[in-house]
Amino acid sequence: MKKHNAQIAKIVEGLQKFSPEIIEFNPPVSNELIIKFENKYNIQLPDDYKQLLKITNGFNLMGDEVLGITFDSKSYDLAGAYQFEHFETQLPMPKHLIPFSPDGGGNYYCFDTQKETNSGFSRKIIFYATDYEYNENDTPEETHECLSDFINECIINWTLEDYNYDGSKKSK
Repeated sequence: MKKHNAQIAKIVEGLQKFSPEIIEFNPPVSNELIIKFENKYNIQLPDDYKQLLKITNGFNLMGDEVLGITFDSKSYDLAGAYQFEHFETQLPMPKHLIPFSPDGGGNYYCFDTQKETNSGFSRKIIFYATDYEYNENDTPEETHECLSDFINECIINWTLEDYNYDGSKKSK
């Protein structure tokens, strides 16, 4: 468990290198909100995500975000995304998927609660297109082994391809 907590701490350290001008961290979440989410939707959140929430209840780096839990109807959060994608859309997402990071085009990176990683600390990450009708022979793409891998590649590294830590555009 300590190894996995260290992975999340290392990811947060990497995120903290970015200027506060381009990254927004939310205050840590309470255990009560995590339990409320899990009880309301009868689903277990991955341990690595819960560890992240105890450091920052979601964050946004230049529009790329990992959702936190607020249950506040005025803010966009994990509960709102889960509620909408599972109960309020024409093509509902399967219940075992937890949409935690929107791609900006209406799709999500999701935890697949049916696919545990070798460590048991996380769940595999899949990309789910919300306007596509999947079937048992055509399933969503598995993109990452765990949350740390996802944040490192899709949020930190992809940002650093075009921008510096201070938010200035890199010259090519």
